[in-house]
Amino acid sequence: MSKLIRITDEIYGKLTALKGKESYSSAIKCLLADRGNKDAILSFAGKGGIDMGEMRKLKDEWKLWSKKYAYSEEHKWLSKIVCVL
Repeated sequence: MSKLIRITDEIYGKLTALKGKESYSSAIKCLLADRGNKDAILSFAGKGGIDMGEMRKLKDEWKLWSKKYAYSEEHKWLSKIVCVL
């Protein structure tokens, strides 16, 4: 079933260029598809919400934790999990 919608000439031109050989329905469906939280993460990037001093501290603490647990003989299994993550 088809529907009639009104769009500006500018939007029509952009949609036509974007769709290529696809149908307009396919192009619109692709544009409306859920893309997860990628847009939310990208909107946060570069906003200064990360304290670099805190990041260095976390990195150093992670190294200490890794030496103590992930690479010890009794916790060797954990190093395999950490590598996968």
